[in-house]
Amino acid sequence: MNRLLMSMLLIASMGCQSNKKQSLALLASSTTVVPEHLKTPVVTYGTSETEEPYELHLKMNKLENDRYDLVVRVNLNQGCSFVSPNSKGNFSGIFTLTIKDSDKLEKMASLIETPRSVEEYDPHPFVDGYVNWVRQTTTYNQQLKRTGEDNFKVSGMIQFTIEPRCTLEQIPFIISYDNGKMKVEIDSC
Repeated sequence: MNRLLMSMLLIASMGCQSNKKQSLALLASSTTVVPEHLKTPVVTYGTSETEEPYELHLKMNKLENDRYDLVVRVNLNQGCSFVSPNSKGNFSGIFTLTIKDSDKLEKMASLIETPRSVEEYDPHPFVDGYVNWVRQTTTYNQQLKRTGEDNFKVSGMIQFTIEPRCTLEQIPFIISYDNGKMKVEIDSC
């Protein structure tokens, strides 16, 4: 009886160590060197522990003065993909990041994709042409400028069709500025 109990405890502790190592590895892979007073939490949608085909991470980095970098990282699970915003065709369900018009916040440049997807020919009847498929973990950066000193909340949406599930994913988020701190969070309402 004691051996059985000890074996179960040993197995359980090994599982905890494994999960801890995986969590630390995930944390280490998403670390950015940012001064302590500028750090903001990472917001995650979906997890690898669920059967979701992807995980989506949002983070806001302060660049300088009133400029910020909204960072969206999409971790794709095996065999999943979506159409890059760099695709030239007229595709429905292409990756888009929109921010509601506001006099408090403006986009400073185009959305930057890293690593940049590569155009490829897809013979599928719905495509039958060239498309930029995103098939690996990809980061999108959107530079923003705060245009006033007042506190605010601005809504936004990340939208794309995840393949092969063929579902339109819509992830609403909120960018808020409160008492000198800018942050982004998933809008769960």
